[in-house]
Amino acid sequence: MVDVIISGESGKLHAVYHKSEIEAAPLAVVLSGSPRQKYHMNDRVSYAMFRAFMDIGFSVVRFNYRGVNDSEGSIGTTADNILDIATVIDWIQNKNEDSDKIWLAGHQLGAWYVLQLMMRRPEISGFALVSPDPTISDFGFLSPRPNRGVLLQGMNESAESASFGAHLTQILKKQAQIDLETIRVKNSDADYSQPADLRQMYNDLKAYVGRENADNALL
Repeated sequence: MVDVIISGESGKLHAVYHKSEIEAAPLAVVLSGSPRQKYHMNDRVSYAMFRAFMDIGFSVVRFNYRGVNDSEGSIGTTADNILDIATVIDWIQNKNEDSDKIWLAGHQLGAWYVLQLMMRRPEISGFALVSPDPTISDFGFLSPRPNRGVLLQGMNESAESASFGAHLTQILKKQAQIDLETIRVKNSDADYSQPADLRQMYNDLKAYVGRENADNALL
């Protein structure tokens, strides 16, 4: 993996990129949580998501939104961050024009961004939501977009988070025709604070993506 600089709307975006040795490998973009809550591309969960895709042969990138660490500009709004994500998606696709699959994975607020981008980018072929922020209630942007994805949550997350996960599954099925598989990580909180919990989340994500990617290859 290498550090790269991507030209964004408000200046340079700092990213880390891994190029797969597999010809026409699928792509992935990893989205960290809210920068206002100190999440960034090198936090433990973002790195674990990145490694899950990397270790099953994807070309994958993670990055800091504008105003975070070495990315230029000021911390932005939701609209600003979505523009940054779109810029990074374009960048990795341009670097890998022979690839026809791209996944998104997001933690906390990044999970909500995943759903936003999936509605805007029809080429998104799969997605992962890792412990999404349960305070978000705006899903009016969802429209029919048949797809499959995975929701990972820690079993020790709050009752509010567990209820939100069930609600999100229903909303996606009803409004977007999206089937969401749920995986609960035993004993874990929303930040997978213990090494064993983080390892289990990594293993579960890697197993799901590997299985789905292989199944899609047969279609």
